[in-house]
Amino acid sequence: MGQGRAGSARGRGTHRTTTRRTTLPRTLITGGFGFLGTWLAAALRRGGHEVVLVDNREVEGTPLWLSGLLGDPAVSTGRADVTEPGALDPWGKFDYLLHAAAVLGVTRVREAPRSTIMVNTLGTEMTLRFAAQQPDLKRFVLFSTSEVYGDLAERTTEDDWLSVRVDDPRWSYAVSKAAAEAMTVAYAGEYGLPFVTVRPFNVYGPLRTSGYAVNALAERALAGEPLTVHGDGAQVRAWCHVEDFVNGVLRAMRSPEVAGQAVNIGDDRHVLTIGELAEHIREIAGSASEIRYASTGAPDIRHRKPNLDRARTVLGHQPRRDLTDGLRETIAWLRGGSGPYRIELTREDWPAWE
Repeated sequence: MGQGRAGSARGRGTHRTTTRRTTLPRTLITGGFGFLGTWLAAALRRGGHEVVLVDNREVEGTPLWLSGLLGDPAVSTGRADVTEPGALDPWGKFDYLLHAAAVLGVTRVREAPRSTIMVNTLGTEMTLRFAAQQPDLKRFVLFSTSEVYGDLAERTTEDDWLSVRVDDPRWSYAVSKAAAEAMTVAYAGEYGLPFVTVRPFNVYGPLRTSGYAVNALAERALAGEPLTVHGDGAQVRAWCHVEDFVNGVLRAMRSPEVAGQAVNIGDDRHVLTIGELAEHIREIAGSASEIRYASTGAPDIRHRKPNLDRARTVLGHQPRRDLTDGLRETIAWLRGGSGPYRIELTREDWPAWE
């Protein structure tokens, strides 16, 4: 999933906020300079939140930097390595904490499986330790992954047993996220921490960086280069626009019915093979690029489609964004050089906050 990264920077602030309380709900997002953190910040600001985003990298050049949100006086940023004890302490007290910091991306994970596991588990524990000290925390939101379902990610529910392999570095991300889920449950049991675990399914949209399927294919189509599809192209995925995903996350933050549970957030309407996705992107981009199929030698999940029964029934989650329109929007941003992008939230059914 496209979220921010935990890494090696010390806990030092750039635009650091004070620890004073305000009348606005105050929300911290770790990994906040990334794709999901940026869209979440835009939606939370729409709901009247003060938002603090921390990440281990410089903000320049990140999705947050491109979004224009830094001009908002109720948006603050800082640098912190969430794997270090006390790294989040300077930012004070919060009503909500969204933990999206992680090492992710198949290539990065395969190249560094040990650090993937260490960062994603230790970073989660240190963030949970900070959350457990919050006197008025209403909800801790852990961002997990649909990969914890392994090869069974089509009809499985959130209450089914997880299926995670350990025989290839490619699965170290799923292993680390399953461990992070278990750690969160343990903290909830010991400290009474109010939490919800979100399992995202194939989120796409403007401000997502290179290396993910939609963007990687679209960039090559726009450049007139061959579109490389890994494997035979028959892998099935269900694509969710980032606005629909963020809407679902905010509902999970507010709902008492999912407290202490996991919930799948995605879109089960737009189900395509990777080969079909490549053809669709090529058509929208107006490209004559060839589609090539290449083996990577890495194992992959053949079918990934979310079971949204809990999200629909309990949260009222209903994806609305059309795939073709969303791809056009994303490709238009890429065609413009992946530059500044003003987030426009088109949905009207956002959760209300006190």
